[in-house]
Amino acid sequence: MKVLVTGATGTFGRLIIKRLLVLGHQVIATSRNNQKAKELDFYNDVTYVQYDINSDQSINLFELFHRPDTVIHLAWDKLNDYKNMDHLNLILEKHKAFVFNLISNGLKDFNGIGTCYEYGLVEGELNENLPCEPILPYPQAKLALMEYIISLTNTYSFNFKWIRIFYVFGEIYERKNLYTQLMLAISNKEKVFNMSGGEQIRDFLSPLEIGNDIIKISTQNKVLGIINCCSGKPVKLKDFISDFLIKNNYSIDLNLGYYPYVDFEPMNTWGSIEKKLLCYS
Repeated sequence: MKVLVTGATGTFGRLIIKRLLVLGHQVIATSRNNQKAKELDFYNDVTYVQYDINSDQSINLFELFHRPDTVIHLAWDKLNDYKNMDHLNLILEKHKAFVFNLISNGLKDFNGIGTCYEYGLVEGELNENLPCEPILPYPQAKLALMEYIISLTNTYSFNFKWIRIFYVFGEIYERKNLYTQLMLAISNKEKVFNMSGGEQIRDFLSPLEIGNDIIKISTQNKVLGIINCCSGKPVKLKDFISDFLIKNNYSIDLNLGYYPYVDFEPMNTWGSIEKKLLCYS
C-alpha cells in the first residue's frame, strides 16, 4: 500500500513511518522542514515531499504526493497550547482546504487524528457514539474538521476513519507532558515530584502502542468512522505513576495535591476499545 504520512518529523510520524516500512508499505512522507527530515534514519527509504499546509493549496496535492492509496494525517500546529484560538481561527481552515484538495482530486481513503478532548467533560467509559462538547479550541477545531470531512462524503466517494487518541504516557517530540516532567525530575535527582492529587482515572498508551494502533486502523477498511485509540484499562493516575516508578526502580516521592485539577478534563474517563478491537480481528 502507498501511504502518505503528514507530520513526518513528529513523534508519531517517525514511529509510524518506521513501522510502515518494516511492514512493506511504500511511504510518502511530508513535512515543512526538509532539513529536519534529512536527519531521520528513514529519509532515504521513503519518498519525501516537502510541503507546508499553510502555503498555496491551488496545486493538485493528490498528484504532488504521488497518488497515495491512503493518508495518515498527523500534522497540526501549536500542540503545546490547546487553548490558543489559532486552532479555530487559522489552523482549522488550512486543514479543511488540505483535505478537500486531496479528496476532490481523487483520494479514496483518509485517516484523521482526533483527540479524546473532543468528548468534553463526559465521565466514565467513552464510546464513539457519544455526543461531543469540547471546551478547548484545539479539540473544537479537531471536531469541526471531522464534521467537515463527513460532509464531503455527500459529494465524494472515499473511506474515512477518525482516530481519537486518548492519554499518552511517554516522550512526545518537542512537547511537555507528565512523562517528560517526571523523567526530568528523576534525571535531576530530585527528591519529590509535584503533581495533582492523582485521584483522576485515565487510560494510558505509550507512543509506540499508539503508533501501532494508528497503522492497524488506517490500513484496514472494514471498520470506518470514529475509532478510539486507547487501552480501555481505567486506572487511578497516582497508582499508575507509582507502579511505573516501582517497575523501573526509580526513587522519588510523589507530592500529591501540589497542583489543582485542571478544569478542562473530567475526573474519571477512559475509552471503549470495542470498535478498535474489530480492526484487529
